[in-house]
Amino acid sequence: MRQSGISEQFVARLIAEGQFQSALDRICLEGEPDEARWCDLAGLCASRLGDVRRAETFWLKSIELDPQACQPLLNLGALYSDQERHDRAEQCFRRALDIAPESAAACANLALLLEKQGEREEARKYHCQAVELDGESAEMRFNLANFLAGTGHEDDIEKAKSAFLEAIRIMPTHFGAWVNLGNLLFETGYASAAHTAYTAAVTYHPEQASAHVNLGNVLLHMGNPDAAQTHFNTALGIDPEFPEAHQGLASVYHRQGNLDRADYHRNRGFGGKPVSFVPCRGAGKPASLLILASSREGNVPWRFLIDQRLFEATIVAVECFDHLRALPEHSLLFNAIGDADLCREGLEIACMLARRSASPSINSPDAVLRTGRLDNAARLAKLPGVIAPEIRMLSKAALLSESDLTFPLLLRSPGFHGGNYFVRVDDRDALQAALSELPGEELFAMTYLESRHEDGLFRKFRVMSIDGALYPVHMAASRQWKVHYFSSDMAENASCRKEEEAFLNDFSAYLGAARVSALEAVGRSLGLDYCGMDFGIGRDGSLLLYEANAAMNIVAPTSEKMWDYRHPAITNALMAARRMFAERLGNVQNRLPIHHQEQGTS
Repeated sequence: MRQSGISEQFVARLIAEGQFQSALDRICLEGEPDEARWCDLAGLCASRLGDVRRAETFWLKSIELDPQACQPLLNLGALYSDQERHDRAEQCFRRALDIAPESAAACANLALLLEKQGEREEARKYHCQAVELDGESAEMRFNLANFLAGTGHEDDIEKAKSAFLEAIRIMPTHFGAWVNLGNLLFETGYASAAHTAYTAAVTYHPEQASAHVNLGNVLLHMGNPDAAQTHFNTALGIDPEFPEAHQGLASVYHRQGNLDRADYHRNRGFGGKPVSFVPCRGAGKPASLLILASSREGNVPWRFLIDQRLFEATIVAVECFDHLRALPEHSLLFNAIGDADLCREGLEIACMLARRSASPSINSPDAVLRTGRLDNAARLAKLPGVIAPEIRMLSKAALLSESDLTFPLLLRSPGFHGGNYFVRVDDRDALQAALSELPGEELFAMTYLESRHEDGLFRKFRVMSIDGALYPVHMAASRQWKVHYFSSDMAENASCRKEEEAFLNDFSAYLGAARVSALEAVGRSLGLDYCGMDFGIGRDGSLLLYEANAAMNIVAPTSEKMWDYRHPAITNALMAARRMFAERLGNVQNRLPIHHQEQGTS
């Protein structure tokens, strides 16, 4: 039956309002449509109603009625693509492009399909062609940006950032562009810029729970748990079951010392989602990486350590994983649990799981279990050239009654990093007040190692041990005894930055052979493939070892020009880690160039 009596404008309004059933009923009022444009609209309505078989029938009929119509071919191709019927989808898109070579939509659809099929070079061609045909389309720019971000090549990453910004210029409220730009910035080490992008996503789309979670995560990364907590709570107000929001709150409450609330949100966040997945961003068949992680805080910050052009990653929160299940398929296993004090239960489970794997592995959980603060203090203090603090685990009651305490004394709650719940007590009179600040009934009591020099500054150095070689990553100087880079004097003190530059450029010359030899001995004693060592230098030149474990981060500097001197050393360490992951697979393909830098001995 012909549909000439139907008002196309009226049907279009129904579709725009989402009244797809009413629109379909109107189109089919006098029977099945027999005009191409009505068949196309009927297919659209049926697909939105979930009736894909009827949608396919309508679009095939539309194409039969008008073989030169482009839109039903695009719609049918999209349907086939969603159904993973890639050959049929490709036929539709290529036929549409033959009919309308100037169609940006046809180019974009074909590019997305080719990308899905792994035909990346041809996909690049059609993404670029779509932008050339319709340069003022935010969606075309967005598609190109996503493609470029996924190649993993340095030049493409910069082009991807520009393409996201172009999409945002055209459509300032584009949610996907703000979020994916933020993701790309965060993954490439630009946390403050990612914060700006995620803030825009939340500003324009406050109803999106995922936007608040992204912003919360970057705030947590930047050391602002209170602001992060606000956004995680907002996300749960939108979706009370959002797993990542519960996971974020678990981290916040842990850092605040509220362990009961941390456990509650940890169970809500990981209980129903113990396994997550990060896809490969490169061409070709990816290698499968299994990451054993804890649902607690003490994991290695691993995302910057793997080359996402090579690996697809499956992450298992071991405490919540059904241990009777088979392990996810993998070619390489990485134990990312790094804190032996906080995550002992998780490491014991990881030991059991790792023994079931026949694949090569990195950072054996058995080795990490032996790196708790008490174990390290006893073991590493015996090494030549190493001075480590004496550490005891004491209850608060025992500390108050202990008669042989030596002041100043350092007290630390187990399982916390970043200087949280870590205090110096200068005399017995200050002990009670200090104990009231620290969560938990048992504390690490540590001897204080004096590292302040004649200029009044305390210095803390970090050197990573990666696959047996040493890599310097920072030196921070501060007038406070508790030295952290984010709260140090480095930004205000040009001479300290110059000193750090000298350390990073040639750390073996800066430290001298004896101290480098001592650090090498520490690395061998730990027996880890990836770990870090924080240390100072005493006034007598001795190496003061503060901490050594796997849960250390390689923090990329912000984009301000004053920090340019830090980039080569950071890049060198990260590339060494990525190369190690590839080599453990026997997958050395000269795809991971390392930026050579004199590192002394290894």
